[in-house]
Amino acid sequence: MLRRALLLAIALLLVGSAPAPASVDRPQPILPGNFADPAVTTLKQGYVGFSTGSLIPRAVSKRPGGAWRPAGRGLVRLPSWAHTDGDIWASDIARVRGWWLLYYAAPVRGIGEHGRCIGVARSRQALGGFVPVGERPLVCPTYAEAPTASDPVPQLAGDLLPRAGVIDPSLFVEDGVAHLLYKTDRIPSSIRIVPLVGSGLRAAGASVELFRHDGVLENPVVVRRPEGYVMVLSQGDFGRCSYRTIWRRSTSLLDWSAATQGVLLDHATTGLCGPGGADVSPVPRGSRLRMFLHAWTCRGGLCPAGVDLVKKKRRFGSQRPLYAVDLAWDAGVPVVGRFR
Repeated sequence: MLRRALLLAIALLLVGSAPAPASVDRPQPILPGNFADPAVTTLKQGYVGFSTGSLIPRAVSKRPGGAWRPAGRGLVRLPSWAHTDGDIWASDIARVRGWWLLYYAAPVRGIGEHGRCIGVARSRQALGGFVPVGERPLVCPTYAEAPTASDPVPQLAGDLLPRAGVIDPSLFVEDGVAHLLYKTDRIPSSIRIVPLVGSGLRAAGASVELFRHDGVLENPVVVRRPEGYVMVLSQGDFGRCSYRTIWRRSTSLLDWSAATQGVLLDHATTGLCGPGGADVSPVPRGSRLRMFLHAWTCRGGLCPAGVDLVKKKRRFGSQRPLYAVDLAWDAGVPVVGRFR
């Protein structure tokens, strides 16, 4: 047993392992296994979450800390415009005008192996089967092999953004007006926003770029606070322990040029490998907020830092389970509270 532990420690050092500081009490997942890029909402009977995967895996629980159990697939089928190969990425769930809407990124042809566009599906019940709406994407660049989208993501002359599609839809509603945020994929990253009609099913105008970043910024989620708009984002390479969750704050939803920012969750402060893909959800029967996220776990203990855990999945048994943490606020800045 001692020899095995020693060999594991040496192996971790050889691949550049950086264990969490001894003072960090590493949180435990509330749903083991793979449940990446969670989108979680509350129901009268508890919580329902949606994950990256084939037709959007779903899970339910009466309490945020579990026990969580599988609840089938969210989508009944792929939309007609989607390519049949590949998982559905990073969805968002919202209730609009009596319908539950599920925004998602599905694979399309013509924009590389991992290129995706954004669609919307709806159901009368959050635990029902979501049916894709329409015969064209909600958001999709014109260079993809798909019907012209409601938001065709205009390409500017000389634009240096990669031609890799759009991902990470996130709905924000204020005073009855809905906007959809999303990311143009690859590097450099850009975060865009498009107004939607009241039903949430189509664009109500042209999308605009809020900001771009030389590296990876993705998974935008906006929360309105008295001090301004707070956007929670994931930063970095999602396959590594350095992936982290940051925040930006602006006084305007459409102008982030003077935004302040900071780190919310990272490996050093939480002991988690690559905490990201976060979604913010209200706490039932209260005004507090809770954040659901994923982080990497590996077979035999800590995941090695500096290693691509997607490419090395077979070697390390790496997967991304679900975590939950309460959010507190300090003068309009999000602060990590208690993990569930």
